[in-house]
Amino acid sequence: MRLTVRVVAALLCVSFVGACSKGDPNDPQTWVKQLSSEETAAKLQALEKLAELGDKSAAAAIAPLLAEGGEVKVQAVKTLAKLNDPASVPALIDAIDFGVGVGTDPAIKRANEANKEIAEALGDLGDKSAVEPLAKLADRSKDSYAKIAAINALGQLGDSKAVPKLVELATDEGLEPYVNKKAVQALGNIGDPGAVPAIKKMLFHERKGISFYAESSYAAYQIGKKAAEPLLDVLEGKDEALNKWADDHDIYREALYAKAAQVLGDLNEQRAVPTLIKYLNYARPGNDPDAIDPTVLIVRRQAADALSRMRVPAAVDALVKNLKEQEGNLRAVYADALVAIGDRKALPGLEACALKGNVMDKSNHARKGCYVALSRLGDEKTLATWENWEKTEPGLSTKACMKEVEYDDAKGKEAAQKHCDEVAANVVKILQDNKARLVAYNECKADVACWTGKLKDENPLVRERAAIELGHIADPKAMPALLEALADKNLEARFAAIMAVDWVATQSKDGLATASQGLAKLDGQIAAEKDKIQFVKINEDLKRLAVKIRRLERIGS
Repeated sequence: MRLTVRVVAALLCVSFVGACSKGDPNDPQTWVKQLSSEETAAKLQALEKLAELGDKSAAAAIAPLLAEGGEVKVQAVKTLAKLNDPASVPALIDAIDFGVGVGTDPAIKRANEANKEIAEALGDLGDKSAVEPLAKLADRSKDSYAKIAAINALGQLGDSKAVPKLVELATDEGLEPYVNKKAVQALGNIGDPGAVPAIKKMLFHERKGISFYAESSYAAYQIGKKAAEPLLDVLEGKDEALNKWADDHDIYREALYAKAAQVLGDLNEQRAVPTLIKYLNYARPGNDPDAIDPTVLIVRRQAADALSRMRVPAAVDALVKNLKEQEGNLRAVYADALVAIGDRKALPGLEACALKGNVMDKSNHARKGCYVALSRLGDEKTLATWENWEKTEPGLSTKACMKEVEYDDAKGKEAAQKHCDEVAANVVKILQDNKARLVAYNECKADVACWTGKLKDENPLVRERAAIELGHIADPKAMPALLEALADKNLEARFAAIMAVDWVATQSKDGLATASQGLAKLDGQIAAEKDKIQFVKINEDLKRLAVKIRRLERIGS
């Protein structure tokens, strides 16, 4: 039997509810009328269409559907969230189901999904009347997704009234670690000093090998100077309660000092400087200070890193003395710290360091860090020295190497010669690879316009050196170009730009004003790159930069 056109049309109308509804499909009222349909499919379609149209006037008609439960309630919440009408807040709060449990039953799953969507909507709407019900949901919900959504929403709302409940959730060892971490993040977003004791605890706390340090250190940075106060005692080893906790849990006290050093450096806490300089030569009490101990080296490393971020000129002499360190990674940290501080009185020490290292290390790892630092900090005299090294290499390094390598016979000498030739070849490569930074300095010296142009050089080493110099010069006229450089695809060049923006914004009101104007773009970049693995680590510094600019902006206002 052949179907008539009318029958086919009728079947299509049944299959696609609303397809044959009377009225303009672009008029919200067409779909508002369909909300009263007895068919669930019709209501769902109407809600989806109203979400697409985005007309806030439909919100009042949608709110009653929150009482229906199931799919309709979930979609009603999603639609209200899209409409983003503040008038929906009371209805959304009333729709929270505080008594729902957990399980595979579809009704339970839908109820928890609705709670999650409500929490997210209330966080986006920003009405602080939702703080108490969201705190209650965060506390009572048995569903992890709904609980975390409520916690996140409390962080978005930024109201200090949520702090006590979030502190409970952050430190509750009966909860999943992921929930604890989310609560710590919410406390950081609120930024209330009342959270500091909990943040301090979670900085050092670990559970079954899970660390909360990353979330806690960022939260401390968001809170600011108030978070630094208790960490000074930790750094100096005076927090007896924490010391005892570490001893009882077989945690090295050096781990406490290292973590405290990093956070205090991030917060630019000047009161920590004397201890940090002392810790450049940290040795465990009663132990040989020259003994190789990884835990001791971690303290020295973090002290150097903190001093570099704070740009402490008083640390230069101690850092130069430490360039004798044979461990390549640690020596590079000292050298990089000298670059960050930017005092060229360190250049002779870096030059001497570049010529000394473990000759058995073919990669010249210990020497390389000093060569690279020299190319980042050196001046026109350094370039002349560099070019002289190029002329005397590989012979200079081969000769020095052969003096230190021991051999007993001709065969041993042949092996030593081969080894030293490899050492020298690597030095030649280091000189060639890093020279561009020094050539750029010879061209620009203290010329801000020249360096600003170099931020767009095709060579990432030149872009990096340009950002370093502009940071040291701290001329606010360079800020627009430095803000553009924050998106550099090369990680070293981007890090240099981050530090430069930080330094200029800290030292110049005009620079800060320009940086503040770039915050929206910076926030967008952070959001766009959050799932890009290559930028995950570097963008932690980018996020901190955004927080610092906002903090400086508040202090300035």
